[in-house]
Amino acid sequence: MKKIFLLLIILLSGELLAGVRAATPTPQSTDPSSWWCQRFEKKCIDLKEKGAPLLLIGDDVTQMWEENGKGLQPFRAYLQKEPVSAIDIGYTGDRTENVLWRLQNGELDGYEPPKAALIMVGANNTLDFTEDEEPPCDTILGIRSIIDTIKERCPETKIFVFSILPCGRTPNDQRRTRNFNVNAALSRLCEPLGATFYEINSQVMDIDGNFGEDFSYDGIHLNTKGYKVWVKNINKLLNPIFFPEETPGYKLPVSRFGEPWWFDRVFEIRSAIGTTTTRPNVVLLGDDLAKGWEEQGAEAAKECFGSRRVNNAGIEGDALAQIIWRARYSCLSAFRPALVVLQAGLVDSEITAEEFIDAYKDLVTEARSKQTASKIIIMAVPPRGASPNDPMRARIEAINDGLEKLVTNDKTFFVNCNEELLEPDGTLSPEMSPDQIHFSAEAYEIWGKAIQEILNK
Repeated sequence: MKKIFLLLIILLSGELLAGVRAATPTPQSTDPSSWWCQRFEKKCIDLKEKGAPLLLIGDDVTQMWEENGKGLQPFRAYLQKEPVSAIDIGYTGDRTENVLWRLQNGELDGYEPPKAALIMVGANNTLDFTEDEEPPCDTILGIRSIIDTIKERCPETKIFVFSILPCGRTPNDQRRTRNFNVNAALSRLCEPLGATFYEINSQVMDIDGNFGEDFSYDGIHLNTKGYKVWVKNINKLLNPIFFPEETPGYKLPVSRFGEPWWFDRVFEIRSAIGTTTTRPNVVLLGDDLAKGWEEQGAEAAKECFGSRRVNNAGIEGDALAQIIWRARYSCLSAFRPALVVLQAGLVDSEITAEEFIDAYKDLVTEARSKQTASKIIIMAVPPRGASPNDPMRARIEAINDGLEKLVTNDKTFFVNCNEELLEPDGTLSPEMSPDQIHFSAEAYEIWGKAIQEILNK
């Protein structure tokens, strides 16, 4: 993992760009009569005449937004308002170097910069060359050059980079590993470059990692149902940009780039998912208190979960934004636990109760989209401070009132043990929380009993 981080530092420096084919602007064709050149000429004219608040940038998968209604109709159907004016500059067969050439030779010139750009590119780099001919780091450099070009020419444009889709029907396809490595690096690279990475692969594969006919007609491209999955995800990215008055308090999930130990822990959590026969039955996703099940809560965990396999996905110091990031990109993909326990709130004191609840709704939605059949427990934010008059108490109470309302089906539960954690006079004793923030073993026992009741239903 540390090697990956060091590689990213080099990629961020831009020192490897020279001489890399994937990052060298190159047209797919130089024949003026070719479909590619004619499409490029027409798109440049359309952009100058009409403008494009939204740009769809990429290859075959992007071009198919406009073909036969496979992509365009779901895109229109899921936007909350009238369709945002978008121009599709996806070209079948394009690799990163071809997209880069187009952006530097007319497709970003002569019109008001777009508000947002959606990018999905890199699949043809994998399909056209062996790993020896083009290793993943070269493809990453090509995508990085595309981001840099957009940032240089359109500095106010919001850039969203989507994961390269799975390649091949089954997880045994060797091309999958290359795309996985590119996506893993992009998830860390985009944020410091001023872009947002968004993973959708886990939502178009089944539990065994197959990219089947439900979402793809050939194991490479999306079908109509696949585009509906994609557009459901981009909808909440676009609405805060195009309709900000209707999306107050929304914050995109973010990682903790710059902290190598954090990515080591993320990788450790993801690696612990294991094989089909060893995948966890229970996931504990959250901050310090979730991580504490391995420490002060170890005995309570044994009593609560028994022989069930548990994946502790707690990380110290994680705010809600990081927990959502991990739910989306890392720890809830490609397996089906019986129970997911969500816990957050220790380090989110800088946002209002309303903003916290709004963001937590995204966490629940993210968890439910990946775990449709699992029980999901929302743990109440525990009390803070020794005194019942601590100013944090009223805020926490308001948050918990809002979290309880997020329970909308019989597979989602809200667990509030705060009365049991407090003394009759409302004080938080050192026996329950030595520092008025973290839990003692006794506090974990209270949580464990409440969780066990739901787990055994």
